[in-house]
Amino acid sequence: MNNILVIGSLNADLETDVDRFPQPGETLLGGPLHVSCGGKGNNQAVAAAKLGANVTMLGALGKDNFGEMLFQNLQANQINTDHILTRTDTPSATALITRSQNENHIIVTDGANNTITPDDIVAATELIKQNDIILLQQEIPLDTQIKAIEIAHQFNKIIVLNPAPMRPLPKEVTEKVSYLLPNEHEIIALGGSSSDTPETIILNSKTPIIMTWGSKGVLYKNNHQQLQHLPAYSVPVVDSTGAGDTFCGAFCCFIHLGLEAALRKSLQASALSVTRAGAQGGMPTLQELESSDLFRT
Repeated sequence: MNNILVIGSLNADLETDVDRFPQPGETLLGGPLHVSCGGKGNNQAVAAAKLGANVTMLGALGKDNFGEMLFQNLQANQINTDHILTRTDTPSATALITRSQNENHIIVTDGANNTITPDDIVAATELIKQNDIILLQQEIPLDTQIKAIEIAHQFNKIIVLNPAPMRPLPKEVTEKVSYLLPNEHEIIALGGSSSDTPETIILNSKTPIIMTWGSKGVLYKNNHQQLQHLPAYSVPVVDSTGAGDTFCGAFCCFIHLGLEAALRKSLQASALSVTRAGAQGGMPTLQELESSDLFRT
């Protein structure tokens, strides 16, 4: 299995359900408060670790109860926590999630995630050298992402970037990335003009782009430089939360199998993840993936 370094966010998710969203100045009674571990970096690290990869997390936490919860969750998933940064003057990041009638309102407080600096990345140069794949998202500062990409590229590492939430990177930086994994909304920002379609963006990109497409599967450029669509697997859906993060973590686990094989495995992992509730709770282990009857022909 691959050695994967995830550089990214760690959030405590605080979730509740309401009958309807409140009007400005209005107070409503909500359902029970659910507190869980989240953040794209965290989720993708857990997904990869459950599938058998050797995963190290580089992120930042506050010295608080949420930070302790997130730290223990990483360790419970056999993720190397030796490079977690503890901030005594900044709280851990949180996501405040309110759900009503299949819609949600989310407020993210970036907290300690926003304190990861380019200097922290430079200090982790040896760590980057020791890993095969560097997995990034965009919930940490932009200059920190850029420094991580530059150093990883210097050592010829496989660099996988999930550009979410989408923030433009300089073209010379994105061209150092090995694979871009946007969804069907994020990919539009990668185009050069408003008339670009996902298809033209994928075909014209120097960096391989794999567009995740929800229940439709993925769209990408194959080894023959042709546009190719792999459909998603049809499964009973319980909760789609975390399916995209599962895909990203799985892709890093299986990329050594070749592009198409890695994508099929990643689609299977994300399909399994939606058959159970919870982002991380739904993520499959390698044994569950290999033994599932859902993908037998």
